Amino acid sequence: MELNWDLLKLAQLCIVLLSLTLAIIHFRRRETHILHVAFAVFCASSSMYIAGKLLDDYWSPYHHLLGTLGFATCSGYWLFARAFFRKANPINRHHLLFVGFLGACLILRHLLRFTEKMWLVSTDWIPVLTTILSETIALLSSGMLILAFWEGYRGLQSARALQRKIIIIYLASLVISIISVMLIATVLPKDVLAGAGRDWLVVFAYLLILINTHGLIEFRQHQLEIKYKVVDSTVHEENTLAQQLRELLIEEKRFLDSNLRVVDIARELDVPEYRIRAIMLNHFNAKNFNHYVNQLRIEYAKTLLQAPDKLDWPVLVVGIESGFASAAPFTRAFKEFAGCTPGQYRKQQLANE
Repeated sequence: MELNWDLLKLAQLCIVLLSLTLAIIHFRRRETHILHVAFAVFCASSSMYIAGKLLDDYWSPYHHLLGTLGFATCSGYWLFARAFFRKANPINRHHLLFVGFLGACLILRHLLRFTEKMWLVSTDWIPVLTTILSETIALLSSGMLILAFWEGYRGLQSARALQRKIIIIYLASLVISIISVMLIATVLPKDVLAGAGRDWLVVFAYLLILINTHGLIEFRQHQLEIKYKVVDSTVHEENTLAQQLRELLIEEKRFLDSNLRVVDIARELDVPEYRIRAIMLNHFNAKNFNHYVNQLRIEYAKTLLQAPDKLDWPVLVVGIESGFASAAPFTRAFKEFAGCTPGQYRKQQLANE
């Protein structure tokens, strides 16, 4: 039995060190996302909670002072769950007030127990108040664990395949931990492993939650990094393709080719046609390829209509020189972009001069 007790203390010490290590790791990432802060608070509180149990036999009643620092275990994990699964405003003031109230109850209970043991205070109201606080803490802690479960479960049906796997792993570890600590440990006989069976379940639950949650955070971060790299790569490729299109159409004046088609440009640049269409929408603010090409042609036609040495050119010649096959499509396009016919535009420019 002594060996089991020593192993338990060693296991509790490992949980304390693991919790502190994870708290430091995630607190250093606090600027990345608020979930790192929430998980760091949970880890730090968990380390103090387990440390209080570890030092119960060595440092009583001062272990209660250490226990006051473990005020955000269930509540800290609930905040983490909100930050992990909610995109917008996961943690607000009323959430912090709720957590603060539970933390105040935990701290006050430890201080009462410390006072009672330290100075051997014997009053009728301290046990009563401690009992009230314990019942309040049990109720609120259970509620926060249910809320932490709900944060994952609420998005299970609408989640995609990968996100659904993350949610299932999260829910499974949470349920197993809750069952271990709140159900199995409650009905476990006190003589199991010399009374240490419940503490072993607590160690198991914390080990499962800490490792599993840290793994989920790291996996999610890895997926986000992959997503950002893909997005960055796509944006870079689109910018490069847009620049190639500008050079081809404007600098090389391919827009003046009356037979120009999007398929010709796509083949020349060795890209699918849909990518050319996407560039037109996203980079050139054009409805489609023909819309953008006609816009370039009309701007070019305007320069011809205003040119002093080309005033004797008929409108049809200007249209053909601008890339249109005939007068009708030239006139329609000119009205669309200039609001008047080519002949009217030329008269307006001569009158202004």
